[in-house]
Amino acid sequence: MRTFFKILFFILSFQMEVRVRASVPVALPKNCFGRMTPCSFKVTEEKWFYSSGSVKLHATSGSIFTEIEKNKEWKLIEGALWVENAPSLRVKSVTSEAEGSSGQYWVIAEKSRTIYRNISARLVITLKDQKKVEVPKGFEIWVGAVNSESEVEHGMIEPINLKSHLRSWGGLYSGKKEQFLSEVQDIKDQWADRVEQSGEIYKKVTERNLAAIEDKKRMALEKRSQQEQERLRIREEFRRKVFEY
Repeated sequence: MRTFFKILFFILSFQMEVRVRASVPVALPKNCFGRMTPCSFKVTEEKWFYSSGSVKLHATSGSIFTEIEKNKEWKLIEGALWVENAPSLRVKSVTSEAEGSSGQYWVIAEKSRTIYRNISARLVITLKDQKKVEVPKGFEIWVGAVNSESEVEHGMIEPINLKSHLRSWGGLYSGKKEQFLSEVQDIKDQWADRVEQSGEIYKKVTERNLAAIEDKKRMALEKRSQQEQERLRIREEFRRKVFEY
């Protein structure tokens, strides 16, 4: 009986230890980052910076991601990733992935969606349904889940809220205050024509939506015409059979 209780205590202790370890994201395998891939880990410090070759990345505290292929492919699970420079890097989320040329962009993972924010790169988002969206500099887009029609839900391309972005950017910026203010001014100058760009983007979206509506109307008319023709054909065939009989 004593042996039985010892074994039972050992099993319960082991299960509790496993649960505790599983609840705390750590590098898997141990100390894998920078040594082997894939490697999953959580940022535990206040802010995180990584540099390797042409790749420069920053992340907020609590961010969780996986390096799938060294300097080529990462997956963001939670938190925010600032890609300062990574011309050949792909950053994946659950239903989409981003790839940008030399330049800066952000990927922010929220509970039910991912926000892609383009600062100065040529940023292309590929959705899980294979649709591609190019996000202009100074704009952002959110991407959500796959809907019942097997399409990935997403919002419209919108101008970045500069005030909100500066808080996030300033929290990860590691340079001097004067340099940061200078870069902020550069960004403001680069984004000066965003209002005009927004008008053009919304105009194109509206035109595409109207064209899609017209296509649906045309397809509906064609379908009704085909159904009517089939109905007439069946009625004529029925009448012929009746008279022949």
